[in-house]
Amino acid sequence: MRSLKLWMVLRLYGVENLQSYIRKHIQLAKRFEQLVLSDSRFEVVTPRNFSLVCFRLLPPTSEDDNGRNLNYSLMDTCNSSGKIFISHTVLSGKFVLRFAVGAPLTEEKHVDAAWKLLQDEASKIDLRKST
Repeated sequence: MRSLKLWMVLRLYGVENLQSYIRKHIQLAKRFEQLVLSDSRFEVVTPRNFSLVCFRLLPPTSEDDNGRNLNYSLMDTCNSSGKIFISHTVLSGKFVLRFAVGAPLTEEKHVDAAWKLLQDEASKIDLRKST
């Protein structure tokens, strides 16, 4: 049954269009990964895999939960905005945010807007922590 689904996608898109679609999403994920790497408040936790970037907001060294609450708060705030959806996982004991490019109409401007929202919300969290 799974092969029928793949066959149908190949019939609808064609091999070249499917390759182009996947390559575009990989490029967008590379862009997001570079944006994360450019901000010292964040880290890429694992190498980007296809169109998935696993990253986190680095916690202050004094934080007991290794940044779990900090990153959960960032994820929850961004998801509650209705502008983006970020999922999470735990890797090597670290609470990690997952940015996945997958929607057919996603463009560079959407990736940039998602990154801006994450940066803005991270700044608000930093301000709350310092007061």
